[in-house]
Amino acid sequence: MFDPIKPVKIITIKNEKGATKVSYPKIVGMKNMKVEGQINKVIRKVVNQLKEEAEEPDTSVTITYSIKANRNGVLSLIILLDFYKEHAAHPMQVRRALTFSILSGHHFTFSELFNPNSYYKTRLTRYVSDYIKAENIPVFDQPPKVSDKQEYYLTDDALVLFYQLYEYTPYAYGFLEIPVPFEIVMPMLSRHSPIRQLTSR
Repeated sequence: MFDPIKPVKIITIKNEKGATKVSYPKIVGMKNMKVEGQINKVIRKVVNQLKEEAEEPDTSVTITYSIKANRNGVLSLIILLDFYKEHAAHPMQVRRALTFSILSGHHFTFSELFNPNSYYKTRLTRYVSDYIKAENIPVFDQPPKVSDKQEYYLTDDALVLFYQLYEYTPYAYGFLEIPVPFEIVMPMLSRHSPIRQLTSR
């Protein structure tokens, strides 16, 4: 089991230039400066990628963030791009999520959460399908499948799978999110999954 670790300190960095407004998180005050720098570098890279993706003539761009989990040595956050091109029918949004170990600075991909022999993609795809049916969510065609490149974030009690606007649902629905309680995924987790660390007492 893991010893409880204090949440990391986060400040907001704001940049504004013309029609582009950016707010993103920066980790500060860590004893391990190498880990702090490693995490901040990944965050800045994603912010810059989103910014470059949207910055075009006659387009307003806003980037914000939301912290979803910050305890027991695990940090999970969302970075949200909101942009509007003049004369477009409506604004668009793109969401990226990052989950880190505060102990090592490692950024966890989705596949690293799980034991590869647990059939986690098949089991979670079935869960997503059942959730969509139970909640009567309007999807374009077949319910989404869960892949190794699945986008996700962690909260204090759930693994949240999510999909981009228009990916499987109408724009008006917003981001499709499937919260999966930790007790469901526990049998599928890898030994070093951040979910184990997050749920340790």
